[in-house]
Amino acid sequence: MRVTNAQRKKLCELMHFAFIEIRHLGWSGKAEQAADLADAFHNLPKDMWKEDFALEQFGDLFLKDCQTKYPHGKIQNYLAQVRKIIAMREDPSNN
Repeated sequence: MRVTNAQRKKLCELMHFAFIEIRHLGWSGKAEQAADLADAFHNLPKDMWKEDFALEQFGDLFLKDCQTKYPHGKIQNYLAQVRKIIAMREDPSNN
């Protein structure tokens, strides 16, 4: 299902927090975790505009692995945030 503009706005906010966390991880000497988080998000800015982009797939394929690998020591629960963004689809005012 196509991503709405309201969902894209929320995804941009989520990327903002991911960039902040990546910077924090780098400063904390956690380069591998920073790289894994960057890897999870790096295609999102271009992919969220594609007709076949699926938020569910983004969460399940990219974020779930990262959060499983690092269950502690993260600032955001990105998978939970993506699920909230997916739920926005059900509100017609978001289309």
